[in-house]
Amino acid sequence: MISPAAASRARRKVHATDRPACPGREHQQVVQAFRAAAVSGDFEALLRVLDPNVKLTVDTPDGMVVTLGATEVAAGARVFSGEVARQRPVLVNGIPGHMSWRSDGTPLSVIAFTVAEGRITGIHIVVDPAKLASIQLPAPA
Repeated sequence: MISPAAASRARRKVHATDRPACPGREHQQVVQAFRAAAVSGDFEALLRVLDPNVKLTVDTPDGMVVTLGATEVAAGARVFSGEVARQRPVLVNGIPGHMSWRSDGTPLSVIAFTVAEGRITGIHIVVDPAKLASIQLPAPA
């Protein structure tokens, strides 16, 4: 059974988009720079786009996992490689993010980014399959 709080979070809107709208081009560029640095494994580039006090929250089947600090978040930023077969930009509650799928088409993650003053200050990732199944998600790219 899903708790009322989990059901509320699960109702968040995720929309596919080629070019995320608001909060603006700078937000989108920062997110794209993060993605490129994570894929290439460029640790220094990751540190340039992450706020020193960035907060990463990962919603897993076992609960929330929180990581604080740019160095710690950058060290684990391989979220855009590994099992990811397909991904595309999406809006998560109006905030630019990414949706990724495994090669068999099952959802892998939804990621939303908070950006302030040209740096990522927050990253929220949902990888819990039960929560992903309860969110209306776009089709794989």
